[in-house]
Amino acid sequence: MPRLNPATLSGIAIAVLATAGTASAVTVGDETPPASGRTDAGLTKAGAGATPHSPGPATAGVEDARRLTADALSGTGLHIPPAWEIVGVREERHDDRRVTVIRHQPDGYRLGGPHASLVLDTDGTILGFTRLWHGDDGPLPDRRSAEETAFRFLRRVAPDHAAGLSVQWVDRHDETVTPADGTVAEISGVKVKTRHDTGLYSWVVVGPGGTVLTYERDIAWDSGRGRRGTQMWLHDSWIAAREGTGPQPAPPYALAAP
Repeated sequence: MPRLNPATLSGIAIAVLATAGTASAVTVGDETPPASGRTDAGLTKAGAGATPHSPGPATAGVEDARRLTADALSGTGLHIPPAWEIVGVREERHDDRRVTVIRHQPDGYRLGGPHASLVLDTDGTILGFTRLWHGDDGPLPDRRSAEETAFRFLRRVAPDHAAGLSVQWVDRHDETVTPADGTVAEISGVKVKTRHDTGLYSWVVVGPGGTVLTYERDIAWDSGRGRRGTQMWLHDSWIAAREGTGPQPAPPYALAAP
């Protein structure tokens, strides 16, 4: 897999995964389920607005990123709307693993807006995926259906990993994004939280029609601090704190300091 080196691309506004807006983050690797129907985003939401054109890391190798994305998502059932453009690529860490973070948005880079983000390790393994937008309408699955859908997905995308997972809890999960018209849209799903034999956590958020909205795996919990230990490259409020453009989210979010 080729690595992506920083460079500026002509004709593309560059700013990746940094926000003072409201693409709010999900419940992290804690041991306790949220109160039923609670939005975990409410723990750290920075505000209702979205701020466009914030500076951020340079984007590099968009064609490479497109290929990496297509290869990683092939056969998984995950998809990114074809009209959404890559607005940023960055090289980061997921604990002790090097990762590439690729972000798509429908209307150019805009903080707090709908986005799809993908975290890949150097082998092309998906460590994180989210697609936050307000176009998935319909009733949510019940808990049993969500769990069945989650494990079908897990066995398809990472069968060896799925074999070591046990369910911790299943509950509703809500997030918000701010579309281009400035309204606040709620995105709801059912979160299936699991723990691996290694002690690391994974989860899948299942939306209407069995759509996988979010997937994260190999997430460490820092018991001493009462926080997630693993970096949060899918979560804009955490990235904002990391970049110095927003406050440090409260626990259970990971510490954002490098």
